[in-house]
Amino acid sequence: MRYAGWSLVALALALAPRAQAFVWPNTADRIERELSDPSDVAARRRAAARLDELPRALAARLARTALGDADPDVRLAGATTALALGLDDVGPLVVGWLNDPERRLRLAAAELLGAAPTPRAIPLLGRVLSDPEPAVRASAAAALGATADAGAVVPLLGHLDDASTEVRVAVVEALTRLGDRRAVVPLIGKIQDGRPEVRRAVAGALGALGDDRASSALVLSLRDADDEVRVATLDALGALRDGSATPAIIAVLGDEGHDAVRAAALGALARLGTPEGLDALMRALAADAPERDPSEVRAALGLAGAPAVPRLLACLSGQPAPALADGCALTLGAMRAPGASGAIGAALRRGVVRPLAALAALEALGDRAALPIVLERLDDPEPLVRRAAIDAATALLDPRQPDGRAVDPIAAVLAGARAGVEERSALALLLGRTGAPRAAPLLASLVTRADAPSLRAAAVEALGLLGPAGQDAALLDALGAEEPGLRLAAAVAGSRAASGAAAPVLLARLERAAAQDRAALELALGGALARSREPAVIARAVRLLEASRGGERDALIEAVGRSRTQPALEALERLARSGDLADRAKVAEALAAHPGGLALLSQLATDPDGGVRASAAWSLATVGGAREAALLGRMLGDPDVAVAGNAAAALGRLGARRAASAAPLCRALDDGRSYVRANTLAALRVMGARCADGARERRLLERDGAERVRAAAAQLVAGAPSRAPAQDRAALARCAARDASGAVAAACSQRAAPGPRVTEPVLVFVVPQGEASPVGRAPFALVLADGLMRLGVADRRGAVYEQAAPAGLVSLAVPAPLAL
Repeated sequence: MRYAGWSLVALALALAPRAQAFVWPNTADRIERELSDPSDVAARRRAAARLDELPRALAARLARTALGDADPDVRLAGATTALALGLDDVGPLVVGWLNDPERRLRLAAAELLGAAPTPRAIPLLGRVLSDPEPAVRASAAAALGATADAGAVVPLLGHLDDASTEVRVAVVEALTRLGDRRAVVPLIGKIQDGRPEVRRAVAGALGALGDDRASSALVLSLRDADDEVRVATLDALGALRDGSATPAIIAVLGDEGHDAVRAAALGALARLGTPEGLDALMRALAADAPERDPSEVRAALGLAGAPAVPRLLACLSGQPAPALADGCALTLGAMRAPGASGAIGAALRRGVVRPLAALAALEALGDRAALPIVLERLDDPEPLVRRAAIDAATALLDPRQPDGRAVDPIAAVLAGARAGVEERSALALLLGRTGAPRAAPLLASLVTRADAPSLRAAAVEALGLLGPAGQDAALLDALGAEEPGLRLAAAVAGSRAASGAAAPVLLARLERAAAQDRAALELALGGALARSREPAVIARAVRLLEASRGGERDALIEAVGRSRTQPALEALERLARSGDLADRAKVAEALAAHPGGLALLSQLATDPDGGVRASAAWSLATVGGAREAALLGRMLGDPDVAVAGNAAAALGRLGARRAASAAPLCRALDDGRSYVRANTLAALRVMGARCADGARERRLLERDGAERVRAAAAQLVAGAPSRAPAQDRAALARCAARDASGAVAAACSQRAAPGPRVTEPVLVFVVPQGEASPVGRAPFALVLADGLMRLGVADRRGAVYEQAAPAGLVSLAVPAPLAL
């Protein structure tokens, strides 16, 4: 359940389908010994076949050894391991294999050189393009494309007419990667190749190369019989942005039964942005159903951007057909076009735009100036319109920016007879989103007088959204309710809004409460202690903490830790020196709220226990500075993946405050652990930094074996400019077209979105797969809305508390020790 300003989340933790098996040290020693036995080839083969069972560092070293073995099978096993590990420095070790009579070795060498390119290999790879085996020739072409060396262009151009379709496609894709315009004219000659796979690849290459000389040939290719070729051609014409192609693309819109082609044509017209193309898009919008979601036409107009806005606004100022007016409003909303809310509101009042479309558009716009228009519809006769108005008002109201003008209209509708219980509950929540203290009495009366439990729970939740506003009595009353859902809502609301005056009452209840009631009271207590400055109250809470055990102890450490007072900090310091590693880990987490505890936190960052170090590294991001950045830089090399991953994330957050350099993160991109690489990429994105010309990030995007790493690389390459923007764009285009993961391909094709600016506390319960309840000390990987992962071990309750999570989606991933 997510609340503005506070989240309580229970998440299931899915385990990896397989994980690297534990290998006893003597087993690793035996594998290494057998691999070095010159007299027993069978033993070397057995050892080489087991390299993937070893820890990464040892497997990488022994794979290099295997690559130099005299036996082909041992070398091939070493090559397989080197590819799986993504070793990018083994190219020179296998160049000589390209001349080997053994087909498997030539193929393995070409594949390795594709993953680990070296300019030394270009002449030999050029000769291998004449190899009798098509698979070898195709891999050689791919390896030449990976070299990023202009010297690879000529040998590739000489094999555009290879007899094998697979090889021709590989040659075209390699030329695309090289981005050399010498390939344009030869590629134009292949746009009529006999195989659609080749024609599709050629169209994509011509678009990526960005040379206007290809435009006329691509226009002719719009007549191709294969729809996938036509889609690739339209994408290429859109990339070229040659306005002369507009009439030919408009003609494609009339094709019936070719949905993918039509969608590509709409996108191409949007990218061209010519007046004729925009007019064609508006005609298409007139024929589009406003209820269609998603709508390719609206998406295309959104892609066209600012040039389309005047046409859309003009549409609303006239008297268009209702479907067109709705489409114009929805498009403006999706575009978040400046000044559109006034035009949409005026059109709604004139009856030009229908209410459902107008309210959806205003919700998408997020312009608070439109709130009066939305509030007018809260009492609409149509239930669907009322629900849409509530949704829109929810999006426009933010309790962090109190807006008292909304209270009276909402209260009037809430008191009316028209709304049912579900709608009244939504209106109660809406009152909370106003953030206005004067909404508190009405909500408090609902808590005590409403008959429906769901309405009472909604009113309690809304009281929590208001912040401290004199609602202690209502929240304390709800904490004693019989309904578990109401008690939970009151606990979360109290954690957010209980005043310091509520702390003595909560402590008194805790001292005599039954076990099943204590968790809710402890959660609410944290909010009250955060606002209390009474030494006696803090001392009483500390005494309760020191007498507690197990999961309750963690909850009280969390609650006391929220009190930013000296007595609370001193209590945390005593616990940190108690010798209990679970206490130390929880204290390291709680110190994220205590800048005064920085010295202790730095000590905990060197704790013998990895879980403690991981929590300390994460907390250093919140309270640390430039001095702590040096410590975190050293922690990047920690043998515990959770510690190293959290150190990377912390450096990214410090770097966003200009308190850390990107240099340690750039070095960490070569770490053998996928979660460290993924968090390093996300950290660079958070701080808006790239490494040199961005080659490392592009390499990870294209070659890393871990999907999470490639997705993080895509977001970084798209979101932070490097010194080689053209290469960034080409890498993203290749990823969008070819990545095996749909999630990664989507990340490569999306525009970079700004990271969340608002933070909120989040409590997550870790429920491993196959379990029915949270599990204490379970490893976790918590993925936050800014893309950073917090790694570590849950507390004794099976919970993780995050002091300042970026607002947005929170999820659990496979724990780092089990990640591939």
